[in-house]
Amino acid sequence: MRKKNYAVKNLRSIILNLHQYTAGKSIGEIANKYKLNPSQILKLGSNENVLGSSLKAKIAATFALEKVNIYPEVVSTELSNKIKKKYRLKDVEVVVGNGMDQILEMLVRLFLNNGDETIISVPTFTPYELSTLWAGAKPRLIPLLKNTYQMDVEKILGTINKKTKIIYICSPNNPTGNSMKEEDIKKIIESTDKIVFLDEAYIEFAGKSLLKWVEKYPNLIIGRTFSKVYGLAGYRVGYAFIHKSLINYYLNSITPFVVSRPGQAAALAALDDHDFFNRSIQMVKEGKEFYYKELSNIGVKFLPTNSNFIALNTYPKKSKLIATNLLERGIITRECTSFGYGGEYLLRITIGTREQNKRVLETLKEAL
Repeated sequence: MRKKNYAVKNLRSIILNLHQYTAGKSIGEIANKYKLNPSQILKLGSNENVLGSSLKAKIAATFALEKVNIYPEVVSTELSNKIKKKYRLKDVEVVVGNGMDQILEMLVRLFLNNGDETIISVPTFTPYELSTLWAGAKPRLIPLLKNTYQMDVEKILGTINKKTKIIYICSPNNPTGNSMKEEDIKKIIESTDKIVFLDEAYIEFAGKSLLKWVEKYPNLIIGRTFSKVYGLAGYRVGYAFIHKSLINYYLNSITPFVVSRPGQAAALAALDDHDFFNRSIQMVKEGKEFYYKELSNIGVKFLPTNSNFIALNTYPKKSKLIATNLLERGIITRECTSFGYGGEYLLRITIGTREQNKRVLETLKEAL
């Protein structure tokens, strides 16, 4: 007779109702499910750089393999210093993490106690909500304004209370692609002493960053990543700009050796490969112009974007239906139900090469 497993009863209560992060579909998963040739599948559901990675980054990561028997730097000092030197900010420090996700985990470790609250404008990147829940805190979800997908600033300010610790802002926002208004971000920062985390994962495609603001506002933290324009998603390298008044608390709380030697080496080299960077930006710019023109011609509603993806407004059809039709034809996109309020009518498509974009458009016509 088997013993009953009592291990589950030891779980924290908050864990019992958590859902797993919903990631984009993989090529292998779709090839097996729909009996497709993997080489013919387009993976345009996770906002990765379809040009691949910088050759300089690949070479640097390969050389770093010679020392993988030795622990990497505890806090990625060389990479942090190089980023600091690039942006030349006063009273601002750079911290490096295992992707943006680990930066978010560090924030909740630093600022959230059980019963605290965060404020999140939805639909948006779901790890803000998940990391809040992991900490035993409560996410307060506020819908973005209908049609404009801008923040409801008055509702955000009205929601702030003694329990509020972090306000999350994603700009450009994932999955809508639009940048939040500077005046709205400024009003939120200046109206509270709560931590404001500004996610600029896609800022290289938008052009204008609010990075200098960290010098003026100690409660502002800005996150970035090497996963998008630099094409290093598989190495998991994220970083954040924080005011110097917080740096010791951050470093005293970190998980050590968090970024691998190859990951650090690849990121360091990627910062020097300006040709790859510029090619990536230009590809997205041309792809965006293509989609704007062609989608308008066939009467498909879309959201103007400052990111490396474009979101279609599929209302009244659920985006999941269209995404499934595209999957059957070998194109992976992302239906955005898991992103929160209104996401069930958004279909997110990573902007690819000219040939890839043309194939998506022709397949989209069939699917619709």
